[in-house]
Amino acid sequence: MTSRHSSEGGRRGVAPWIIVTAVAVLVFAAGTTAYLLIVGDDQEAASATCGSQIELSVVTAPGAADAITAAATAFDATNPVARSACVSTTVSALPNAETVTALTAGWQQSTVPAPGMWVADSAGDLAALESTNSALTAGRDTRPMATSPVVLAVRTDDAAAVTAAGLSWQTLPTATGPNGSVILPSGEHLVLALPDPTTNRGTSAALQSVVAARTGGTVDAAGVSAAAADLAALAGAAPAVAPVATEPAANPPASPTPSTADQQPATTQEALTQLAAGTSTFTAVPVVESDLVAFSATTPGLTGISPSGAAVGDTVYAVPLTAAWVNPTLEDASALFLAYLRGPDGDRAFTDNGFVVAGAASSPTTGSAAATGSAQSGSVEPTEVLPDAGPAVAAALAAAIGAAPAG
Repeated sequence: MTSRHSSEGGRRGVAPWIIVTAVAVLVFAAGTTAYLLIVGDDQEAASATCGSQIELSVVTAPGAADAITAAATAFDATNPVARSACVSTTVSALPNAETVTALTAGWQQSTVPAPGMWVADSAGDLAALESTNSALTAGRDTRPMATSPVVLAVRTDDAAAVTAAGLSWQTLPTATGPNGSVILPSGEHLVLALPDPTTNRGTSAALQSVVAARTGGTVDAAGVSAAAADLAALAGAAPAVAPVATEPAANPPASPTPSTADQQPATTQEALTQLAAGTSTFTAVPVVESDLVAFSATTPGLTGISPSGAAVGDTVYAVPLTAAWVNPTLEDASALFLAYLRGPDGDRAFTDNGFVVAGAASSPTTGSAAATGSAQSGSVEPTEVLPDAGPAVAAALAAAIGAAPAG
């Protein structure tokens, strides 16, 4: 009997809850181990694909810098690999003219790494490079990737009145100025700020748009001459150009020079700041729409109005370069980034920063409205964007409005 009782007692020595707990612990430990192994394998697999690291330097025109920087950040997050090298991008903003000069000279300047890709925002500047060394951009797509037209920035309180006026680039010279046809709710007239077009592409693009309306689309030196009367009317209605600093005369003239408030602002950014603050004598500023979007992100109160008709503006081209410093790995890295820019994430980076992607339907950006009247119904006709005609035309425009000496 004793033997039988001892045997039965031994069989009921382990409680069921202990077994359940032990199994749960084992299952949890196995799951954790499997997860760590999977993550570790993924990390090892990612590392195994990268035998080296490579940096893709992208030089971009300042107007496209925000869009390209946003796209590059998102692109790097995808862990791109070119020829077993992990790719990272650096984006540097440089004016087109400086980029053309540096590329033509073999990229001797040291402040920006030699680029594997150039993002230009002007067909004219691309043509300037290709007239010197077409091999640098061999095989590029001749169609712009995205566009952003010039608009007229006005105070938001004035936007409805300006929209209702039905402005066009052709009628702009008679619509603006102290005797112009557009009168704002405050009783002021529509007066344009026109900073020097050789250094402010918003001014240049607006004046070129007026020229294009006069000539039927041709924007060149001859077109500037043909539109001389329109350009003179715009210049006469604008604030005075600040005088060039000289040594004070022994007997200064009795007539006063324009006060600082009455003078033409030096830059588009300065003009926008004065307009938003309500301290300007002018009531509208020509600005490329992507620049207005960037400005409005930190300084609200302005709205972009699009006069009807074709408008000059930024036309963005992403161009992989074939320079001597671009090796096959950089070529592949440029191709990867170019494909990303042409995909939906690249499109989003452009549209979020005031551009219209080539081939996509136009839509108003935040803080903008169309002056065609369709904005009130919620639909906006696409604006035909003409390419910038280049620095020679900008110089001709500057001479025509008295912002710089002729020649």
